[in-house]
Amino acid sequence: MSGLRTEGWTRVVLVAAALAVAIGGAAAGAALGSGGPTPPAGGAAHGASAARPDCGAGAPKITETGFGTVSITPDLLTLSLDVHTTAPQASRALSDNDVATAAVLHALTSGGVAPRDLQTTDLTIQPDYARTGTKVTGYGVDDTVVAKLRKLSTAGTLIDAAVSAGGNAARIDSLSFSTTRPLRAQARARGLAVREAVGHARAIAASASEKIGGICSIDDQTATSTTAPVPFQGFGSAAPSAHVPVESGSQTVTARVSVVFALG
Repeated sequence: MSGLRTEGWTRVVLVAAALAVAIGGAAAGAALGSGGPTPPAGGAAHGASAARPDCGAGAPKITETGFGTVSITPDLLTLSLDVHTTAPQASRALSDNDVATAAVLHALTSGGVAPRDLQTTDLTIQPDYARTGTKVTGYGVDDTVVAKLRKLSTAGTLIDAAVSAGGNAARIDSLSFSTTRPLRAQARARGLAVREAVGHARAIAASASEKIGGICSIDDQTATSTTAPVPFQGFGSAAPSAHVPVESGSQTVTARVSVVFALG
């Protein structure tokens, strides 16, 4: 009798184990069918907090504008020289201009300006008319030499050498300072602008007993600008014997951003 009872209990245990395996397999299959295991209770809350803010049309939002300003020291001077020659014949005026322009370029390269930093542009030939406006009395030729001077400590001496080499034909059109690394300054200015916008939004929201949520959008309204060339008056022989004084001073890079925040 006891043997039958033992065998009966053994069968009950085996059946219970089989049912447990079957139920476990069904649960695993349901989890795989739904895309993975069921997350814990805390996971749902974490997923909700990581979701994007409510930026719909009817959702409460706040828009703030921030400005950032960075001061930089220019390390590049762009020199624009005009070489002007006149002669009764166009060919002679052009030949004289070629000689003067070559002398200017030689003075610049001898002073250490790399060929990649030299450019000739805006070559023009124009007739000169008598006062009556009908008779051609000669021809004028203009050629522009643009040089990038990267060593500001010797820029003044180099400018004087270039003008002297061109003689009465050479004239300084303009000088302009800039930086060779503008993107770094712009990135710093944009960072300051965003931080200012965030600070303003938090202050306004706190005054209204609200809190800012996530960022809906950021509009970069920074206008890329360069320093306007400074006109320079002076012709070859009228240039001073000492080197031209050059002071780079400082420049400012200003960024402007508009940031839309969700409230809540």
